[in-house]
Amino acid sequence: MADQKISAMPIATVPLTGAEVVPLVQGGANVSSTVALFGAYARNTLFNYGAFQDIDGPQTAAANTVVELRINTTDFTQGVAKVGNRISLTNAGVYSIIISLQLSNDNTADPDDFTLWPVINGTAAVGSGSTIAVPVRKATKNGHTILTVQYTFEFLAAGYFEFNWFCIEGHVSVLTFPASVVTPIHPASAGVILSVIQVG
Repeated sequence: MADQKISAMPIATVPLTGAEVVPLVQGGANVSSTVALFGAYARNTLFNYGAFQDIDGPQTAAANTVVELRINTTDFTQGVAKVGNRISLTNAGVYSIIISLQLSNDNTADPDDFTLWPVINGTAAVGSGSTIAVPVRKATKNGHTILTVQYTFEFLAAGYFEFNWFCIEGHVSVLTFPASVVTPIHPASAGVILSVIQVG
């Protein structure tokens, strides 16, 4: 087929199949690729995500003692990995981080203040602390509440983050509630639910 100007080429049939060949330059040489591989590149570079939980026993700490938040379960990931309690990001970009904690207070006298914050590449993020008062225990029932926070941070490639927390009185725990075995049947409530989504 004779060479054609791009402007003179016919319009491709849509929808595209992914098998279409596209010319490009790689390492100074003329090469070709398929539309499908462009899509794979975009997904792997720009659409990374991760979903994690902690479903183990309660996480506790002594009064006014900073501890690292435990995350022990990976649900699914693309370009985001759990290493211990640390979340590592393969690709640079802007990420939305949403975390939810089930909190329980066993003290009958006072609510207990619980504070959570992210540590980005080893440094606590400025202004990122979230504090909530967890209600007191009444009769045989601990006080319960849920803390949910959304953050947006920009990371370089191989950036990472983790979470720290403490409570004032030492009575709050991060607690997983088990699935029911009697009616009404319902799933377990994970102590920690963490979602990481690349948005830019």
